[in-house]
Amino acid sequence: MKFKRFGIIGGGLLGRLASFLLVEGGHSVSIFEKSGLSPSLGRNRSAAFTSAGLLSPFTEKETGGEYVFNLGMKSMNILRVVDKLVSRSIGYGIGFKQLGCLIVSSVNDRSYAHRLFQRIDFKQTVMTKERALSYEPNLASNLAAWFIPDEGHLNPTIAMKNLHSASLNKQCDGKAQWYFNCEINEFGPGWIKTKEKKLLFDWVLDFRGLGTTDNSIRGVRGENFLLKVPKGFTLKYPIRFIHPRAKVYIVPREEDTILVGSTEIESEDLSEVSVESALELLGAARFILPVISEARIIGMDCNLRPANMDNLPKKEVVDGLISINGLFRHGWLLAPALLCSLFEEIDLKFSGLINEIYES
Repeated sequence: MKFKRFGIIGGGLLGRLASFLLVEGGHSVSIFEKSGLSPSLGRNRSAAFTSAGLLSPFTEKETGGEYVFNLGMKSMNILRVVDKLVSRSIGYGIGFKQLGCLIVSSVNDRSYAHRLFQRIDFKQTVMTKERALSYEPNLASNLAAWFIPDEGHLNPTIAMKNLHSASLNKQCDGKAQWYFNCEINEFGPGWIKTKEKKLLFDWVLDFRGLGTTDNSIRGVRGENFLLKVPKGFTLKYPIRFIHPRAKVYIVPREEDTILVGSTEIESEDLSEVSVESALELLGAARFILPVISEARIIGMDCNLRPANMDNLPKKEVVDGLISINGLFRHGWLLAPALLCSLFEEIDLKFSGLINEIYES
């Protein structure tokens, strides 16, 4: 088996996941990232650091259709294996959990929720209050609730850190070399030029996101709050709030923290979170879970997600050069399946345990 040399431009979600898969499978990888290992807030930071880590192939059918659903279901299987392989490599995985997801709406918006469910072909009826409270005892009593069993979530901060660490594990069959604070502006099929020299590869992977020169890629703002919850409260399942105007989610993090976020804001503004957004997001979260009125805000963040005009990813492949961009808000849901189908497309072979992904 002939192993390949890859040059990856961009150490965000795609770059870190691809580097781990390739190194675990026996290939050599050089990754060039314009920000640092643990970047601070700002434009140079990958959108994955601000993401919620929701894995919702059913719910995302509303805007992404069967394309997002099918790739998303495949990604769920891949992430389950990746979580196991990363854990086997460094002792802890990527925080992947497939426990299901709660969908809630106000009683007055049930007709809107039903129209959405018709579009995504979701046929479950609203849960009784007793059953809803068995999933989340702190759920507000004036909500309609449904449960989608096959959805999940992961912890993006842990996933980004551990994918990087696992790619450097000396027990991997391949080898990764990371170049942080290294912006690349010149590259082509099979080559990347740094400030010092021109490097040659079998394949160059362009995962620059909003760093691209492609004018068809726009930034879509996302905002979130990290809350330290009151003692004794633990959130087990992600919660999505269905509303005609506001799309809000609440996601478990560590034992005493949750993340509250907004799915999309059509703006490339990277200034601080506005009072209006804060009131909308935190007000919705308190409406869903009144117990978090006494939660403490320990972090707030915003970032831009790269998106195409149709909000679906774009892939371009020529001999020696591959580009994937425009994952929008579906990064964790689509990236695993996109990468694995890409590796199949270029007839890439793997050694060792990484083949479990293609058997899943």
